[in-house]
Amino acid sequence: MGLASILGLIIIGLLVYLGAVRKKPAGLEFYAGCLSAILLILLLELTAQGFIAQVPRWAQPWLTFSTYLVMAFVTFKTLDLLFIEDYLIEKQGKYIPRILRLIILLVGLTLAGLILLRAVLEVDPLALIALPTVATAVVGFSLKDVIARLAAGIQLGRMIHIGDWVTLMDKEGVVIDLAFDYITIKTRAHDYVMLPNDVISQSKIINHSRPETLSARAIFVEANYAHPPMQVKQILTQSALAVPGVVATPAPISYVHEFKESGIAYKLKFYLNDYAQRERIEGEVMAYIWYAFQRNGIEIPYPQRVVHMTQAPDLTELRAIELAGIEEQFHTIDFLAVLDAQAFHLLAEHAQKRVYLPGEPVVREGEPGEELFVVMEGEADVVIKAGDQTTPVATLKKGQFFGEMSLLTGAPRSATVQAKSQLTVAVIGKNAMSQVMSRNPNLADQFGTILAARQSALATTRETADRAARLRPAAEDGKSLTARILKFFRPSGN
Repeated sequence: MGLASILGLIIIGLLVYLGAVRKKPAGLEFYAGCLSAILLILLLELTAQGFIAQVPRWAQPWLTFSTYLVMAFVTFKTLDLLFIEDYLIEKQGKYIPRILRLIILLVGLTLAGLILLRAVLEVDPLALIALPTVATAVVGFSLKDVIARLAAGIQLGRMIHIGDWVTLMDKEGVVIDLAFDYITIKTRAHDYVMLPNDVISQSKIINHSRPETLSARAIFVEANYAHPPMQVKQILTQSALAVPGVVATPAPISYVHEFKESGIAYKLKFYLNDYAQRERIEGEVMAYIWYAFQRNGIEIPYPQRVVHMTQAPDLTELRAIELAGIEEQFHTIDFLAVLDAQAFHLLAEHAQKRVYLPGEPVVREGEPGEELFVVMEGEADVVIKAGDQTTPVATLKKGQFFGEMSLLTGAPRSATVQAKSQLTVAVIGKNAMSQVMSRNPNLADQFGTILAARQSALATTRETADRAARLRPAAEDGKSLTARILKFFRPSGN
C-alpha cells in the first residue's frame, strides 16, 4: 500500500470522526476537499498500478502535485476545525476572527504548495517569487484597497464581535457578519447595512455591548412650576426603578435640568443591561412616569396656541355608572357592611381612581398612611419583611382591599403591596371617612370590633413567616381599637 493510499484512509477516518463526534457540520469546503482528495488518490493509485495506461507522461507529476496539495488543504482545515474552532474558541473562549483563520489556512497552503513545487515538480520557488518589479508594483497598487480593508478587518475583529450592538458611521444595529472587507449590521428597522472595514476604522466606533453591557439612558420630562422639585424627582426615580429592564445598581437619578417658559424640565438618568431592548424600556419608563404623574396630580405643561370652544359632552350618565361600580365594590368590604346607602354613596363620590403599572409599589411596609385601597381591575402582590427576607403573603384580585388599619387608625403600613399587572384601585381617604363617621358616632365601636379579628390574623401570618424576628404586640381587642379610631378622627384642638 502506497503513501497516497494511507493518506486516503486517514482522510476517510477524519470524515467518520468529524461526522460522529462533532455536534455541528464541518462546512461545505471541507467535505468538497475530502471528496476531491479521495478521487485524486484513487486516480493516482489506478495510474500507478497500470490500470490507467493512457495518462501522458507530463501529466503524472501534476496529478501527484494536485493530490498532495488537496490533502494539505484537508489537513490544515482539520487543524482549523479541531484546534482553533473546537479547542481555542469553544473550550477556551478565545476570540479568533474568521479572517485570521482564513489567512492562516492560506499561508499554510501556500507554504505546502511551494514545498511541493520543489519536491514533486522540481521547480525552484524562488524563480516564481522573483517577479518583475513593475508587475509587482501594479499588482500591489491594484490590491491596496483590499489589503487595507483586510488589515482593518483584523483590527476591528478585536473590538467588535458578532452579536454586539454598535453604532458605526451613524448607523445603529447588531453585528451579524464580519467579513474580509465589510461589516454587516442589522438595524432596528431590520435593514441590512454593509460598511467597509477601512472606512469604519477611521470613524467613530461605539460598541454598546463591550467591554460591559451596562448602558446609561436619559429622558427629559417637564412638570408644572406648582409642584415641588424634590417630590417630582422622587417620583421620576421610583417610576424608572419599577420598569422591568432598568437595573437597580447604579440606581436611577434625576436632576432639575432647566427652568423653561411652560414649566421645569427634569432629566432622568437610568441604566439598562439589554441594549437590544432600549426603545421598549425607554418607552415604558415614560409610560410609567405618565401614570405616576396622574396619580400624584402632577401636570405636564404644554404650550397653548389656539383655543377651540366646543360644547362639553354630558358626563352625568357616565359618572353615575362609574359611581355605581365603585359602590358595588365597597359593598363587598366586610367592615363597611354597617353603613347605610347614603354613606356608601358619599364614599364613592369622594373616592379616587388610581392606576399602577406592573412592578410599581402602591404602599410600602412601615410607611405612614391614611387611605384604603380597593382593587377594581388587575392583581397586586402582598409581601412582608421577615428579618432580611421578603415573604409573599397573598395576591389580591378584583374586589379585595387593603389598608383598612391605616384608614381608620393612621397605623403604618403592615405590608408592602405592589402591582402584579396593570392595577386600577379605588382609594378612600381619611377626609371622606371623617364625613361618614361624623353622621354616625357609633361606627367607631362597630369598626373596632370587626377589625380586631383582622389585626390578629395578620399578626399570626407575620409570626409564621419569621418566628425569630421581633413581633409587633398582639392585636388589640375591639375596645382599644375603638379608642384608636376615635382618637384618629377626633378634630384637631379637641
